[in-house]
Amino acid sequence: MEKEITPFNAAKALAEEHGIETPTGMPTKGEEDFPEPEYTKNTIGTHMFTWQDDTTKEVIRVMIAHLTRTGKNLQATLTVVYRRSANSKVQNLLTGKGWNLNSTSHTESQIRSLNKRLPDRNWDARLALVEEAVSKTIEIGEPLTDLAQVSNPTPAVYALAPLVEANEHNIIAADGGSTKSLLAMAVAVSFSYGKSCLPGMNTGQPPKATLFLDYESTANTQAQRRRQLVESIGMQIEQGKILYKKMYSPITAAASDLYDTIASKEIGLVIIDSASRAVGGETNSEESVIPFFNACASWGVTVLTIAHKPKDNAGRGPSGVAQWWNQARNYWELVKDQTPGQNEVFVALRHDKANDGQLHQPLNYKIDFTSGIKYHAEDISSSDLVNSQMPVAQQIIEELKSKPAQTAKELAATLDKTDKHINNTLRMNEGKLFYGSNGTPRTWSNIGNQKEEMSGWLT
Repeated sequence: MEKEITPFNAAKALAEEHGIETPTGMPTKGEEDFPEPEYTKNTIGTHMFTWQDDTTKEVIRVMIAHLTRTGKNLQATLTVVYRRSANSKVQNLLTGKGWNLNSTSHTESQIRSLNKRLPDRNWDARLALVEEAVSKTIEIGEPLTDLAQVSNPTPAVYALAPLVEANEHNIIAADGGSTKSLLAMAVAVSFSYGKSCLPGMNTGQPPKATLFLDYESTANTQAQRRRQLVESIGMQIEQGKILYKKMYSPITAAASDLYDTIASKEIGLVIIDSASRAVGGETNSEESVIPFFNACASWGVTVLTIAHKPKDNAGRGPSGVAQWWNQARNYWELVKDQTPGQNEVFVALRHDKANDGQLHQPLNYKIDFTSGIKYHAEDISSSDLVNSQMPVAQQIIEELKSKPAQTAKELAATLDKTDKHINNTLRMNEGKLFYGSNGTPRTWSNIGNQKEEMSGWLT
């Protein structure tokens, strides 16, 4: 195949005829090093490195998207475009090719492909400069910040207070069949419509679209839930509020495409239902769970993941390795009680972890399915089963409301807890929630009748 005749190739051939040494790629006369590219970043986060020859008007641009680190490997999507002159059509030399920047053989493979399609452009030097730049981007992170220069820092901001903290990874876990998927849609409606269908919760930011990534249900089921929840707050269905995507592959495999969707659709909240299938079933593998959190963090938006509790209900956090608990910034558990054949369900949300503030008191609801779906708040759950799974401090408060001045032993027998557990909880909250008599054995009562905010509960 004959080499394409371009101004660059013609000039090079003429120079060689006269014994004049010529470089490959862009001119570097007067420079010791290969010229640095111009760096820009577009609105969807693609890193672009551009070389332009002022004489020939030749342009080469290397584009890097979806930078992620998995273990020791730095992965990216590589696209390379070329324009021969200002009036020429842009040619794609490589389009969306996976590039492992830590693999010499992988890099050499990209260079061979580029040399085959457009030779004599010093691709090894270009990719080396790009590799260095993107490695610094992901290793170093954002520019150094003097925290003293951060003006008016604010407390934690919520996408839906107090359940979903903004710009963090939140998790709600529950047993199977606990209405957690319905709760996830209620969060989506509240966030994106700007009016909460969950009494006691408030939207803390201007409404934005929600992306619902669903491994468990169907578009029809979720659309029906959305319609009933929107009607429960007296609003009409609007386009572009909640975008649904049925998922099959793990999040890490789809993270790049999802990044583009989140950026282009201006998504503010991503809901993942559910955690086990989002990591390909590898809930007990840190090699799968940590990359999942890294992929979600790369989107730069609020994330809510719905997870399952372990079958034996042992330990804390969702089913799987401890990293589920460790990596979640905000963690709630949902408990439920439902009598077969009844049109109402009793649920409660228990706050078990908060990285940026105190634990919130439980949120109790009755869900009425009589005509649609409607959440009703309850100060105390009407279900004894739900109450038995609340923090011990709250159980003591409710028991002492009905019968003050009880001993720790009496409370332990009533609540089916150990004497040690009750004694520890009473002493830890003495003077805050409870006061004890001076006699032996001590009797305990609540401090005041007002509802206290309870942080640091033992469960």
